[in-house]
Amino acid sequence: MLRNKELFIFDIEGVVVPAIDDSISSPPKDVVFTLNELRKIGKKIAFLSNISRIPYRRVADILVNLGIAESKAEVFTAGRVTAEYIDGRKKNARVFVISELGLIVDLEIDKNIKVVFEKPIDFVVVGMKRNINFDEINFALEAILDGAELISVGHTNYYKGDFLGKKGLFIGDIPICEMLSFASSRPYIKIGKPAPAIFGHILSEYVVEPKKAVMIGDKLETDIKGANSMGIFSIHVEPIVSPKHFLPPTDKEKIIPDLSVKNLKELLNYI
Repeated sequence: MLRNKELFIFDIEGVVVPAIDDSISSPPKDVVFTLNELRKIGKKIAFLSNISRIPYRRVADILVNLGIAESKAEVFTAGRVTAEYIDGRKKNARVFVISELGLIVDLEIDKNIKVVFEKPIDFVVVGMKRNINFDEINFALEAILDGAELISVGHTNYYKGDFLGKKGLFIGDIPICEMLSFASSRPYIKIGKPAPAIFGHILSEYVVEPKKAVMIGDKLETDIKGANSMGIFSIHVEPIVSPKHFLPPTDKEKIIPDLSVKNLKELLNYI
């Protein structure tokens, strides 16, 4: 079933590690074994996450240090793909960011992008921000009306989190962009699973057709739905941990993976 597939894309949090943080001392043994076996038979590997709260380089460093990723080039986050998308659209772009530190770092570290707080603005980029205020939203609207392109990073409706002693739900990037899009009558691009842009970016980087790729994820609403929409073979795996910190929009449609497995090691039975 998977023998002729060339590229295996793995969701990060919940699939190859429980979560991205410094508390992880060693990777799950089945994960490393499976990845090593796939590499031995010449399969290409990529790791994908909607993460924007943590800078891409930090995520990549953790996976490389754990021996999960062979290089940073294998790791793709919504923050990294957003920066590369903007690079491809306009050099020396002026970008206004509504987000917390991770996404801002991803954009600021790119030499072709200028994170600014005054007009003119080429792109308005919205990620997760737990203390968003009206002035930011209003400035973003003005920039969009002046011609700036609106980008949603992470594809999150709302999420669970902690902020200044408050633990609860926080609004995500999608509702903010929906509001700005409605107010300005302008469309916006979504970068993050299940939207096609982030999948297409990886396929382009590896020069692989969708039918030759596999997406392995624990979330039907993001990993599996996105892969199915792109014609990528989808595999649902039981998550390493059950809590889901980031909750996608409610989807009434039935999302069915091409294959379901209990753990990553079980993948090898289909090659």
